[in-house]
Amino acid sequence: MKKVANMERVCRRPWDCYVPPIKMAPHVWYVSGNDWVASYLIDTGDGLALIDTAMHESLYLLLENIRKLGRDPHEIKTILLSHAHNDHIGGARALKELTGAKLYLGAPDLFFLHERPDLILSQGYTCGLFEPDGLYDDDHPITLGDITFHTVATPGHTPGCTSFWFDVRDQGKSYRLAMHGGLGFNTMSDDYFAYAGLSPTLVDDFLAGLRKLDTWQVDITLPSHTNQAPLLELKDQVTESYNPYLNPETWHVLMGERIARTEALLAQRRMKA
Repeated sequence: MKKVANMERVCRRPWDCYVPPIKMAPHVWYVSGNDWVASYLIDTGDGLALIDTAMHESLYLLLENIRKLGRDPHEIKTILLSHAHNDHIGGARALKELTGAKLYLGAPDLFFLHERPDLILSQGYTCGLFEPDGLYDDDHPITLGDITFHTVATPGHTPGCTSFWFDVRDQGKSYRLAMHGGLGFNTMSDDYFAYAGLSPTLVDDFLAGLRKLDTWQVDITLPSHTNQAPLLELKDQVTESYNPYLNPETWHVLMGERIARTEALLAQRRMKA
């Protein structure tokens, strides 16, 4: 594992940090295959949906995990991308070419793909560029099979960062799952905004999004990175009759911690003004 500027821990030898599939909820699995950045596979009853693809270099682990679940990667029909950073979209082009799935992205992040690919933060890793098949519209959820994915624009980490919530049902019970699309602070400094040509008001937008999402009632939190919630710590507790991820408090703890950090960041900025 090695630290790289503007990114968290990146595994240069993915097989050293391999994580088998983790069942997060009925019909939902953590499948990225690494211990750092998340990808979630959802069985909709009419094909598979995938939230984020992780990095190109670890894509073979994601494909292996799908096969371990007894599924064929060609069943993927929809790929929802949370934001245009390499650790979340690095495998998108290859998966698109392999499966023919429809790719979705937040419209403001097209700026990264079309004009400033340096802002994708590939740091020398592979990231094939692509054109999304669709752009999110919060008033028009994306439905595949039995699952309807609701999107919410949550700019901050990137201008087009998008969060998701959806319900799954099993044996007469319904569970709400949600993922904030990007919680990192590494792209919310004045130096970064100046370099990227982006508005510092993205910090205010980030805080507004956090406060909005904190009003949600979420049964199962899907972190976009494993350090945001106790995902790996609980994986060995999962059984057919017990789901340790079923904890509504996890969501509010995560949102509350990020709200406090963002408020502190804005207070520091006001003191310098």
